[in-house]
Amino acid sequence: MKKLCRIAWIIPLLVSCTQHSVSSAKQFSAWINDESNGCKVSKEVNGMILEVKYLPPAFIALKDLETSQSPRVTFDSLYNSYQYSTTFLLTFKPKDQEKGPDVMYKDVPDYKAYVERSMTLNFDLESKLMLKTDKDEYKPVLSSLENTYGLSKGRSVYMVFTAKARKEELDQAAFYDLVYTDDIYDLGILHFMFDYRSIKKHLPEVNIHHS
Repeated sequence: MKKLCRIAWIIPLLVSCTQHSVSSAKQFSAWINDESNGCKVSKEVNGMILEVKYLPPAFIALKDLETSQSPRVTFDSLYNSYQYSTTFLLTFKPKDQEKGPDVMYKDVPDYKAYVERSMTLNFDLESKLMLKTDKDEYKPVLSSLENTYGLSKGRSVYMVFTAKARKEELDQAAFYDLVYTDDIYDLGILHFMFDYRSIKKHLPEVNIHHS
C-alpha cells in the first residue's frame, strides 16, 4: 500500500513537470490559450468578443525561430531581442462566429465607413490603448493588423510596449492592465487584467530538440 501511495504521488509530479516544458511554438501556444495560465482574457460586449493574449518573449522567439530561413539564427539571439518588450494580441470577433458578420463590416453603412475602420485598425489603434502597471503607464510603440486573407470573421492586432527608462521595468511589474478605449464599435472603456508576477513564475521552459 505504501508503495502504491508513493507511485500515486510521483505520477502527478511527473505530469506537472511535463506541462512546464515546451519544444515547439504549437505547444507554447496551447499553454497560452489555456485560460488557467492567465495569458488570455476575454470580454463579451455588444454582440462581440474581445480577446487579449499576452505573448511571452520566449514564445515569440520560438515562433520566429521556426519560420526563420537562416541557420545563424538561434533561439537565444531572438529571445535577447524580445526579452524586454511586452507584446499582446488583441482580437475582435463576432459572438456567433458562424452567423455573425465579419467584424470589418459590422454596422458599416457604406464603403467610406469601411475604409475609415480599416485605416483605424491599421494605423490609429495605438492611440486607443494604454498599458498600466503598478509602476507606470505606457503607450504602444508598435501595432500591426494581422492579415486573415478572408479566412476569419475576426481581426487581430499585435501591440508592442517597451520600457521608458530601465529596460527591465516592464518585466519587473506585478500586473498588466491593458486599457482599450473603443469608439470603433461603441464598446466603451475596457480593462484586460493580467497577473504578470504569477505568469512569469509559471512560464514553461523551452527545450529545443536538435537533430
